Amino acid sequence: MSCHRDQPEAPAWLNDEFFRDVMRESNNDSSIELTSACILRPGTSKKDHYGSVMFRTTVTYQSKRLAEEKFVDIIMKTKPEADGLMKDLLDDDGLFVVEIEMYSKVLPEVTRLLKEIGEEYKYPRYIYGTLKPHTILILEDISGQGWVEGNLINTLDDMKPIVKNVAMLHAASVILESFDTTVVTKFRHTMAHKFLGLEGLVRKGFGDLMQLTELYPEFAQFAKPLVKFQQNLRDFFDSIFKPTKSIQSVLIHGDCHTKNLLHQLDAHGRHTETILLDYQICCWTSPAIDLYYMLDLIPTQEIKDKYRSELVYLYHQQYSNLLKRLGFKRNIPSLQDLNIELIRCAGLELFHYAAFMSYRFMDQCAIDVEALLKGELEHPVTKNEEYKKIMHTELTRLLHQGTLTND
Repeated sequence: MSCHRDQPEAPAWLNDEFFRDVMRESNNDSSIELTSACILRPGTSKKDHYGSVMFRTTVTYQSKRLAEEKFVDIIMKTKPEADGLMKDLLDDDGLFVVEIEMYSKVLPEVTRLLKEIGEEYKYPRYIYGTLKPHTILILEDISGQGWVEGNLINTLDDMKPIVKNVAMLHAASVILESFDTTVVTKFRHTMAHKFLGLEGLVRKGFGDLMQLTELYPEFAQFAKPLVKFQQNLRDFFDSIFKPTKSIQSVLIHGDCHTKNLLHQLDAHGRHTETILLDYQICCWTSPAIDLYYMLDLIPTQEIKDKYRSELVYLYHQQYSNLLKRLGFKRNIPSLQDLNIELIRCAGLELFHYAAFMSYRFMDQCAIDVEALLKGELEHPVTKNEEYKKIMHTELTRLLHQGTLTND
């Protein structure tokens, strides 16, 4: 096993013997032997910000069962070994437990259910996952099959495949839970502690907003409501990540942003297909969480402003239609029910704006993920006129709908 010269040192156990054993287990074929060394390549680009350590490689092998040599491109996700915030966040293996369960068991069932009604839910093929002796998840690397990463979505048409994917996951999970209640017990956990563990990020984001209230008179009205919101942040997160009685709970993706999407493009650069990646923080709770991720962290602000209501409407149309086609017999939440639920969970939208909006105005290649999550990145965002305009508009809307309050 060799390592690409631009890639950080790989753990010693990630070697050719390991990859041979993975291929033997995943193919149920003890006669498999590698025919060339596995050369590790970077799993992400410098502008990407993932907590896990990721590598890619190509495994070339032969077997007594095969007439000719075969190969598979793989991408693997491991835990950071260097001390730091990301190592602490991933140290208990909880996120890997969730993702291995999703790729190995839940997503195949989701795909099977949707296939029965003529729909196709795509995701990278699961190859291997374990927690012992080393924590790792291995998937097929589909980047060579035309799937590409993208930036913020700037057209309504390019948002539609994303809306459908979220609706398909949610609808299929409801059907899955109807005959397998272990889905609820396996995914009845809150990820609130993970968000609140990013104390530096939260402090920096809300600190920027408080600075706006001190520097500019038009922001002064938001000072007390923002202080009150921060005081109740822990209780708010605990409440929205628990199974809800206010609307049909679903299995949410939980981290639906631009870096967790891959797209197929046509000759004009338009998105023809989109798939979701990174199923690490899936849990059984309100669909509003995924909808706020979809609205806040995927489209440009212009697209969100123009099509916000339409995107929610499109999601509800897809979700309710899929449930009917899948034979769901219980009550399906109305569009009004969904909008009421979005208002109940709207504090998540405020959190997204506080924690993440400022980084849209930074050079993505210059961001250090550890510094970002610790809230140690310095940038003069409070003097940026576009940022100020967006935040004043959104804070005003959140105040007027009751998410921010003095009461």
